[in-house]
Amino acid sequence: MHAVRQLSPDLRRAGTVQHACQGCALNRPPLRTLAEAADARDNGFNLVRLGAALAVYYFHAYMTTGIVPGGDPVGRWIDPVADIGKLALAVFFLISGFFVSQSWMHDPHVLRFTLRRAARLLPALAVAVPLTAATAVLCYGSPQAAGFWSHDTWRYIIGNVTLHGLRFVVPQGEWHIPGVLQGGAINGPLWTLYWEGRMYVMVALIGVAAALPLRQWLGGMAVLLLLSAQLFPEVAAGYIWELRLWSMFLLGMLCCALAPQLRVGGIQVACVGVFVWLNWARNVTMSPSGFTWFGLAALCCMATLWIGSRRVTGWRHLRRHDYSYGIYLYHWPVMSMLKLSFPALTAIPMLFAALAPTLALAAFSWHFIEAPALRAVRRRLAAGS
Repeated sequence: MHAVRQLSPDLRRAGTVQHACQGCALNRPPLRTLAEAADARDNGFNLVRLGAALAVYYFHAYMTTGIVPGGDPVGRWIDPVADIGKLALAVFFLISGFFVSQSWMHDPHVLRFTLRRAARLLPALAVAVPLTAATAVLCYGSPQAAGFWSHDTWRYIIGNVTLHGLRFVVPQGEWHIPGVLQGGAINGPLWTLYWEGRMYVMVALIGVAAALPLRQWLGGMAVLLLLSAQLFPEVAAGYIWELRLWSMFLLGMLCCALAPQLRVGGIQVACVGVFVWLNWARNVTMSPSGFTWFGLAALCCMATLWIGSRRVTGWRHLRRHDYSYGIYLYHWPVMSMLKLSFPALTAIPMLFAALAPTLALAAFSWHFIEAPALRAVRRRLAAGS
């Protein structure tokens, strides 16, 4: 006590301020690691997926009404470097890379990994593709078009449900049905699922080849393949030549490897935002857009990890139920059919007109197909363990 009284007023004030700051820090919830967030029920990753799906929905509302990519109000700011659809896909593949790698780390077994990945991707696809194809053929086929049971229709259905066998050359007949929807794509976004399937194969291949503890191995291979994809694109060109999506998937894999130590908060997002602004300030004088793909992708990546790892106390229903895949599967056919039914429909009315049927189909897909399939596989694997 005597020693405290002899402290100068300035030092006593400094001690008081320090004590107050420590109290503030103790009252503020610390940032979770990415691993802690991913294992918790109150993370925001389902909300991020939903946001990415709605961004794709927004982008395709303009495409299906005749507006070229970059012609929407938001896309004009970043065209020709990127568009809203590409950035949304970058978010999807980042999250996929993280959680698919986490799935392998939790259970590095090829057959069980394959069953889990198939249960997430294929049942909803096996319903959406025949359902939308049947509707398109029966309601929007020309008089010369073949019927639902024709070879052309079933080549399209089987090709898409099986992800085209993940083979190198995909016949055009597996993307379109002649004379249906005026020869347009019945479900344009399905091309990304083909790449998703190939990336699952790569995760299993990398995992089986592990020559180090698994976390170190996945992190090291993610860095190696990221560098290879940028410096030597031909390394993966025979199997995955969609290098931007592959890079985001690998970045998700790297985040998974670093997850026990990785914490992302507002300060990290702000720093990347400053980097993007600095980059823009230089490039805007030399290119149509001051942005770069690297800067935009980095900002989307950091924002995704920040929002995904935050504690979300509200939105309980949307945290528990993932409607993003259903929105992704159904929005394009709904929009395409609406456009043919109402040719004068423009982008903004399309955003509103397609929303209710798309959300209804997405909810049906999750509650009656996706979630039951995932539960069935979990029960089957638990019974066999």
